[in-house]
Amino acid sequence: MNTIAQLRQKLQHGVSPAMATPLKEDGYTVDTAAIPPLVNFLVERGIKGLFVGGTTGEGVLLNAKQRKILHEVTLEAVAGRVPVLLHTAANQLAEAENLTHHAASLGADGLVAMTPYFLGMSEEALFQYFVHLASLAPHIPFFAYDIPQLAVNGVSPKLLGRLCAAIPNLAGLKCSRDDMQLIRQLLDALPADKFLLAGNERIALGSIALGADGMISGLSTAVPEPFVACLNAFYAGDYQTALDWQKRINRGLDHMPADRIGAIKRILAERGIPVGNPMPPRGRVETAVWPAVEEILINN
Repeated sequence: MNTIAQLRQKLQHGVSPAMATPLKEDGYTVDTAAIPPLVNFLVERGIKGLFVGGTTGEGVLLNAKQRKILHEVTLEAVAGRVPVLLHTAANQLAEAENLTHHAASLGADGLVAMTPYFLGMSEEALFQYFVHLASLAPHIPFFAYDIPQLAVNGVSPKLLGRLCAAIPNLAGLKCSRDDMQLIRQLLDALPADKFLLAGNERIALGSIALGADGMISGLSTAVPEPFVACLNAFYAGDYQTALDWQKRINRGLDHMPADRIGAIKRILAERGIPVGNPMPPRGRVETAVWPAVEEILINN
């Protein structure tokens, strides 16, 4: 079995939280001592993998030195219990190259690269970007990361098809779109040996039903239980229970404050896993979040 197939088997049918990045009081420095308790909290609750340094992980806000520290300490804390996917993209190509080489040297289970963000790019430029980054670590499964609602640039079905044909180590796509029709087209564009990890929490079950192999979720870094339960029910053939969990997840999301990362970090602190606050100037959440969310997602 090749490395992509092995990784797929490990991540399949499960939830891989987009891990929150613990930060010290200054808001810019990774709190390395807080990473092992967070990792243990998640592994003990049945996750299948970890996605590190992505959107919820504030990876694009950290400088390269802090991103490397985050990657190193997380891999050490996980100690092979679940696969670890490291996000290595950056707006500057040289920084993305540096981070990719570093992640490869650590023995990451998979590499993930968001499209360059803020300024629009042509599909040809995006194609060259992904091909180049994947070639820097040809022995490690590589995922393109599609989140155009935040990054401006996205991965179209046509581009995905080209990437599948051109990148031998392409494992597939991490897709956070909210357009179910586009997600269906992206799934249709994937060959049988590639796979998609769903990133939009509100339509996760629909993505899974259409053929996504698993999901990466930001809220699950603080509340993994309902996401694990939803997918477990679906793959056990209990579709009504899975749907009930999806509806509960959506109600829980409705009760989250607008400052999403601040709310996620607040929930973790209230659950006994303090990870600091979001990187400034993103908003802190100073009032309790967990009691209301717990009532919906855990106790209801």
